[in-house]
Amino acid sequence: MKNLLTIAAVLLIASLSSTFAQDLSVKVNDPPIPYNGNVEWGNDLLVSASEPLGKHSGVYRSSNSTIYVSVPDTNIQSGAALVILTSTNNGSTWSNISAITPASVISKTKIIIGSTDSVYCFFISGATVYCWNVLNNRVTQVRGPSFRDFDVATSSTGSMYIFMDSLGTNNIVRYSSADGGVVWGLRGLVTSGGANPKIYFSALGDTLILNYYGGVLADTATSTIRGARYRESVPGTMAVVGSFIDVTRSIAPKAEFKSVRHGTSAWFIYTSEEAGDVNIKCKVSNNGGNTFVDSAVIASLPTADEYWFDAVHHNRDGGGIDVIYFSSTGTNRGNTNQMNYITASKSNMFSFSNAVQFADNQPVTSTVGYTPVLIPYYNSLGDAGAVWVGETGTGRGLYFDKLSPSVLNLTVSLEACSPPQDTVTVLLRSAVSPYAVVETKKVSLSGAGTASVVFTGAVNGVSYYIVVKHRNSVETWSKTGGEVFVNGILNYDFTTAASQAFGNNMVLVGSDYAFYSGDVNDDGFVDGADGLLIDNDAFNFVSGYVVTDLNCDGTVDGSDAVFADNNAFAFIGIVRP
Repeated sequence: MKNLLTIAAVLLIASLSSTFAQDLSVKVNDPPIPYNGNVEWGNDLLVSASEPLGKHSGVYRSSNSTIYVSVPDTNIQSGAALVILTSTNNGSTWSNISAITPASVISKTKIIIGSTDSVYCFFISGATVYCWNVLNNRVTQVRGPSFRDFDVATSSTGSMYIFMDSLGTNNIVRYSSADGGVVWGLRGLVTSGGANPKIYFSALGDTLILNYYGGVLADTATSTIRGARYRESVPGTMAVVGSFIDVTRSIAPKAEFKSVRHGTSAWFIYTSEEAGDVNIKCKVSNNGGNTFVDSAVIASLPTADEYWFDAVHHNRDGGGIDVIYFSSTGTNRGNTNQMNYITASKSNMFSFSNAVQFADNQPVTSTVGYTPVLIPYYNSLGDAGAVWVGETGTGRGLYFDKLSPSVLNLTVSLEACSPPQDTVTVLLRSAVSPYAVVETKKVSLSGAGTASVVFTGAVNGVSYYIVVKHRNSVETWSKTGGEVFVNGILNYDFTTAASQAFGNNMVLVGSDYAFYSGDVNDDGFVDGADGLLIDNDAFNFVSGYVVTDLNCDGTVDGSDAVFADNNAFAFIGIVRP
């Protein structure tokens, strides 16, 4: 039996919306028991066995390795309108730590990490927006009762910025707090012709991107979506950078939209309903959201609708974007509907991975708008969690799935270049003909020839070929049969034996087996064409980081040509299945 404690003194707010029959209170429940564990992507973990009444939200607090999820639901706890559920074991078990009373319908929540590592839950009741410090249970009224929507985010200084959509007008206003939501600054008018603001802070937390419907039409979703950038100068203060822009003027219904930014790379993700078919589209920007390139479809099946998405940035491989979304057609575990995951990197912004389905239980949608939520951990691996609503067999419930990218710990050596401090491209290919490419990553080798390669599409227990390509070495495949990830980890050392390469296609250099050097033109073979390129550059005294410099000494000369000539004489080339 949980010990429930009502903190009556926490909140005394007059003029509450008519949604509440009495003053709000916070109830604090027993704390969770810490647990060390890891659950990988692909297993549905039940968060709550009842259907939310509004939009849930979630955040990961790295200081105590805890997931916090805000759930607007009157069934989880008697007399409560909103509960905070936490997990310290990556979603395996959940504890109800506190709740807002009395029971009522809360349409939307947004939970964030703020200053001093505090956890804040923002929610809207009727037309009033509240800020609840989940750790000390202080609740304050941000503004109200005159709002219909809001979004809130935290800067790198811990300051909180909230943008709100006014009732009865098309005004979007903003406020800020630098003291944990105790005091909110003066009102700032963003526009008098907008609706449904959405905001996102860049990975560095100093620049905010705003999107909203601008020039609001009778059918709001058909309106132009506008964008703006704000830059924080001091905690609690920011100003517009550049100009407001029209991100998309499409007249197709665009019910959902969101921007994500990492460095100077920005993605604008939105749904587009054309001829009755709903797809997810993306625009990209390489100048931080100042201008965007034309749209590309990133989620589309001719027999399905794709929508209800969430997107966040990740820090894997130099940074990028992760996206989860709902699809009305699924092939995984016999479900009619599915949850899907795709990702892209900054180096190739429009190149999203193949979709990975991750729902055991059938995902569902509802007019109450409980869209799925992606919770980034922002750790070295790029772990994240998804919280979504699905069928439980007896009704609907809230589920959690964890994305835990797989890691290949790779060791290689290069025949001519030692130490091999260079970049290589690593391909993960199916071990089944025709050996399709599952994922491709470019990484830098250490002086010892090692690299940790993070893959998001690898599945435990499935066999893959590891293929390594270097700018002037022969493409080399791992040994016959393929390799498997166990608990998300695969250690593979090419240097220990010639048999570590398919067809024994390596050469012994000192005590290590190494990839053959000399495939300068990347045609899969070392021959006279490669030697000619090296000879020409040597004759012209070419130097620097060039493909013809096989031994990586910065100069193209006869020492490079020797490797190419010897390997050409031996008819060295790719050996693969």
